[in-house]
Amino acid sequence: MPAIWIAIPTFRRPDRLAHLLKTLPGVAGRHDVMVLVADNDPHGQDGAAVAQQLQADGYALPLTLLTVGQPGLCAVRNAIADAALSDPAMRFVAMIDDDEWPQPGWLDALLICQAQVGADVVAGPVDSCFVGHPPRWARETLVFRPEERPWGATPMLWASNNLLVSRRAFAMIDAPFFDPRFNRSGGEDLDFLARLRNAGARFGWSPDARVSEWVPVERARLSWVLRRMWRIGCTETMARRKALPGRAGTAKLLARSLAILALRTAGLTAMLLPGARRVDIAGQWIKSWGRLYALAGGAQNHYGAL
Repeated sequence: MPAIWIAIPTFRRPDRLAHLLKTLPGVAGRHDVMVLVADNDPHGQDGAAVAQQLQADGYALPLTLLTVGQPGLCAVRNAIADAALSDPAMRFVAMIDDDEWPQPGWLDALLICQAQVGADVVAGPVDSCFVGHPPRWARETLVFRPEERPWGATPMLWASNNLLVSRRAFAMIDAPFFDPRFNRSGGEDLDFLARLRNAGARFGWSPDARVSEWVPVERARLSWVLRRMWRIGCTETMARRKALPGRAGTAKLLARSLAILALRTAGLTAMLLPGARRVDIAGQWIKSWGRLYALAGGAQNHYGAL
């Protein structure tokens, strides 16, 4: 039985999903690999149709299809975890999003880092691939730059769009692994990883385990980038607020958020300097306001079937 599950949650991106699935056999064509496609659109099921067509055409990897009727990020990720854990042969779940595709050596690099570091969870960089001709600032802004850090053990990971999770890691925390409170807001992966860190999980980073992500034209716009920074501020604070409950925790987060806002406000003057990364400076300022919005009880609903 396959020991490595490549898990793909999908929602109304059939063309992107097809590209990812067609790429996988050449990059992760191992005898111990299977692919799980979890379609989170019970009405259209375009992703399911893509997976079924590839199966009918003799897809080169074992492919399982899962339809998740409950909408939302946590619902589909928990369904994936439950399905994988139900197979006693499963040792690792490799998570990748449906608008991404792996670069050569991706899976092997994750597994090598896991083995050598003794990591419970390993991640790698995500490179942006722009559709069309974006403005120069879009290629340079923090939102679209891949995270870079040294190979090996690392104290914390931040996202699940390029992540290898061991069976042992799932056993370290209680279900639901992805808290339904983040179902429509995002931030469920940050909460998942923070709980693993608090449970003593060991993290690894592999610079060679790279995936590429499509950046459509509508995302390479200033309005989208600034909204993205706002959402990051909101979801980071939601996750931290869960870890610091009660009035004392809220007061601590409020003091921290106000201090960061003051710092970012003072830093706005740097936008006047030649060569300044103005979008990043403005984005960090807006992210600070997103933190305060979350602390005030504001909710964000950006994801999930409609």
